[in-house]
Amino acid sequence: MVGCPLGERTQRLIATTGGWLGLAAILVVQSIIAVVFALTPQAAIVMVFGTVAVVIVLVRPVLGVGILIAARLLSTGATTFFRVGPVGISLVEPVVVVCACALALRVATHRRIIWSERHWLGPYLCLLAWVCISMMWSVDPVGGLTEVLPMLLVLVTASVIVGLIDNWNDFRLMLWVWVSSCVAIGVISAVLTHFGIDFGGFTFEAATGGGRETGLGQQPNWYAMNLMFIIHTCFGMALIETRPGRRRGLFCAGTFVFFMMLTSGSRGGAYATIVGAVLMALSHRVFRQWFIRFLFVTMAIFVMGIVFDVGGSQRALSRIASDVSLHSNIRPLNWSACVSMLIDTHGLGIGVGGYNVVLPRYNAHIAQTVYDYPHGILWEVMAHYGVIGMVLLGLLVRTIFKMTMSVIDLAKGTAAEVIAWTMPASMLGYAAWSFFEFTVNEKPFWEFLSLYTALYFVLRKSKDTDEDLPVFSTPLVWLNQPLKRD
Repeated sequence: MVGCPLGERTQRLIATTGGWLGLAAILVVQSIIAVVFALTPQAAIVMVFGTVAVVIVLVRPVLGVGILIAARLLSTGATTFFRVGPVGISLVEPVVVVCACALALRVATHRRIIWSERHWLGPYLCLLAWVCISMMWSVDPVGGLTEVLPMLLVLVTASVIVGLIDNWNDFRLMLWVWVSSCVAIGVISAVLTHFGIDFGGFTFEAATGGGRETGLGQQPNWYAMNLMFIIHTCFGMALIETRPGRRRGLFCAGTFVFFMMLTSGSRGGAYATIVGAVLMALSHRVFRQWFIRFLFVTMAIFVMGIVFDVGGSQRALSRIASDVSLHSNIRPLNWSACVSMLIDTHGLGIGVGGYNVVLPRYNAHIAQTVYDYPHGILWEVMAHYGVIGMVLLGLLVRTIFKMTMSVIDLAKGTAAEVIAWTMPASMLGYAAWSFFEFTVNEKPFWEFLSLYTALYFVLRKSKDTDEDLPVFSTPLVWLNQPLKRD
């Protein structure tokens, strides 16, 4: 290089930066960052990290999916930095845009079909269409847009995840990203609680009594939901890892995330996790062994947390272990209002976005509290979208179930077999919980389902191309219980 003429060296530099066009783009970005830094240094720092993230996503799109998953788990109302009316813009939306550009580039260059099989996409599109049609008779069609936009975002996000994850290693990497993000959320939450910092200044009636973790500025039940999905899969990953250090690390991570979820004081989160664990125990003898161990771990966590008040968890854990009857619970009043709305509209539903407007007609007391939403996905669909909405929701659940059976069948005898069970176990727990909490467009359920859908396509591709996935026999020697059909 010392003896190279200046012109040749310059040409090599230009070629490295992507030609004259690439060099010009770099200079323009640097100039913009320099101007912004002179005005607001904080914004310039954000732009630098944003530019790096964009480059990473475009160079290796699967890492963009990892950033998307981490952003979804870390984003809350407290981390929303911009609003368009009632719609908040957080870290997720910009990442989705960049990932969608990377996906469009891959589709254009490789001529790849994103959804080679529709599965749950068909019923979801039908439900979305019916939601949009219901704006015609909604008493609040403008407010209904805040329900439609998140559902459209789900479509883009699902397409990105399904389209950019096409092999087992990338899928496994995303599981590690999910675990790492949940551990990070738990650590940050524990640190904030220890130092008495109220993240984002958000307060929730459910947490005003103290003793309930809210994570990064979330309502306690939503904080628990964010952590709940990965718990079973984290322990499942420990079963298929060949390195002892990683197995121990995953077991500790799963225990930590489970404990932090319990500190939210969410009964629904605790019972949803148990529901998923029971499904796994019924499915296979190896899981039954681990279910017994899981129960011992759970009992130990409760005893230590309540007796020694570990991390101030005594009140939250005591709440979970206390009476769970619906006596003095306002949820049934919301549910009865939903049934009345269905009947009064002759099964049509009140239309998207109309619940808060119509609710005072049925119970003024409910309308004056924070419990001004249906408190459950089924009830939400019943009130807003009527009989047709409930039928479409049933079809959606049915197609997800059928896809799950296909994934389990395709994964038999491979390293994916445990994951093929643990992920739907978490989704089943969420489904049971959704009768009491949440809305249709709630996250991160859709990202989790999309990741599971990506696993289906990975397994399908492996079967069609005779590509072998890692088998179970070696990783499970230490268990002395290789997974086989009973």
